[in-house]
Amino acid sequence: MAPIIPICNLPSRIITILFALMVAAASGGSAQAEEISEGDVDLYFAARVAEIDNRTEDALADYIKLSKSADGSPALADRLFSNAIRAGDMTAAVRAARLIELNDPAVSAAPMLLFADAFRRRDWASAELATAQLEEKSNLGFTAPLLRAWANLAKGEAHGFNPPPRNEQSLLGFYSNDQQVYLELAAGNTDQARRYLQNLSSGDGDYTRDLLIRAAPIFAASGDGNYAASLIDGIVDQNYLTTAQRVKASRTLSPAQGLTALNIRLAEALIEQKVPEQGLLLARIAVMLDPASDTAKRALARALLALNLDDAAKPVWSAIKPSSPHWTQAVGEQVRYYSDVGNDVQALSLVNAALQKRPNSANLLLLAAQAHEKAGQYSYASDIYGRLSRDAETNGIRPQQRAMFLLFYANALDKDGKWDQAKPLLTQAQRLDPNSPLILNSLGYGLLERREDLALALNYVTRAHRLAPESAAITDSLGWGYYLNGDLKRAITFLEKAVQQSGSDPAINEHVGDAYWQAGRRVDARYAWNVAVRLAKGGDESRLMQKITEGLPRESLPPAAKKP
Repeated sequence: MAPIIPICNLPSRIITILFALMVAAASGGSAQAEEISEGDVDLYFAARVAEIDNRTEDALADYIKLSKSADGSPALADRLFSNAIRAGDMTAAVRAARLIELNDPAVSAAPMLLFADAFRRRDWASAELATAQLEEKSNLGFTAPLLRAWANLAKGEAHGFNPPPRNEQSLLGFYSNDQQVYLELAAGNTDQARRYLQNLSSGDGDYTRDLLIRAAPIFAASGDGNYAASLIDGIVDQNYLTTAQRVKASRTLSPAQGLTALNIRLAEALIEQKVPEQGLLLARIAVMLDPASDTAKRALARALLALNLDDAAKPVWSAIKPSSPHWTQAVGEQVRYYSDVGNDVQALSLVNAALQKRPNSANLLLLAAQAHEKAGQYSYASDIYGRLSRDAETNGIRPQQRAMFLLFYANALDKDGKWDQAKPLLTQAQRLDPNSPLILNSLGYGLLERREDLALALNYVTRAHRLAPESAAITDSLGWGYYLNGDLKRAITFLEKAVQQSGSDPAINEHVGDAYWQAGRRVDARYAWNVAVRLAKGGDESRLMQKITEGLPRESLPPAAKKP
């Protein structure tokens, strides 16, 4: 192996050449990289070290200094842009975006920021130039008709947006279904906005919920109070309308707010598709366009978390106040974050503090129950789930929602070792919502685990699998049902499929190992159990190690396998 030579020991001229070559390579250049001063080399490496250490502010400060003397380097412009977006310095980000557009012919999302900046400054010529660049060079080019529509409205003109035919499958069609409503609301066409709203389902996602919350006060202010109330029924407290109507700004929708909604939805999609850098860019643009938007703040916090910038996300959440209709969702996101990182104490503290502000909030009570359950405090969780179930019945909540509360209640009781109380609740939930795969699976798997009425249990999990064939947990239940009913061939087929669907679930790997052993595939069984050991937590390791060493004892075999 060749010796590693510390960079600091190289002659300064060599360092300069190395740096120039690095910049040229990063920017796609080949030959004549520009001369870089020795001071710039030191600054560059200091910035890179700061980046690696996640000291974004320090890295940005160095890149800003460096860009002043190496203005023509696309690679440096790219580093400046990335760190400016991470740090939230939109002035530096806009400057870097302009440098990128001048020097880099590659696909880029920078025009999206340049458009937003021009939009804020009402520089319509620059806004159109950025839109044209976006169409030419970026995967986000499909948004160009919407950007032009918002620019038209901001100029006081008709938006001019023509939605693609509903039967046409296109990105523009998909991402413009809510935008059509926003455009008509901003234009003052509430009747047309209402017609477009008919095409949206309340289950379409957070973006639909956000649209309904934003639209309701506008319809109320236009004299259609009943319709406005129906939009937010079950989403936020009805008092929101009375409070919101006192605020003049909530009665109208500005072009900047509509454009913000587009950036939020795109940001969420990119985060979900594991492209968090661009998701963060669009979330930053959303906050830049509408700093008061709590939906933009929530999107920004999620983008920061996706990039492991946890400390930066926390103050963003804190900026959402309890008076906001989005506050409960923001609390939920924080609680889930702390639960996911194993800080159950902080998760419970946060949700309990929120409940002091809104003690009767069903959403917060549900969060509290889930936090207690995650912390292993099953009796506390089941008490809260029980209250939610009783309240749902008293208040005449729709059967499907009541069934879900009963499911949560039953699962917490089951984890607390109270199957005798859980089983009738699951049966009641199944009657309320007979086609819920989650309920069918919980009831069926509960029976399987206790070897109660195996034929009925298999029937439940079979029905669940027909309804949700892509669920690894349900596929595992079906395979386990076949195993306990003595059908090893089918059992192995479904358990192997469950492993493929999940891969990282210790119980599923243990189940397929058991089936392999029973089928005489001892090597495969031990391999599957070894995988389960590596994934297992708590006290399961010793039990699995015993299986690997001794195999399955006869008393653990399914009833069908014990027959002579």
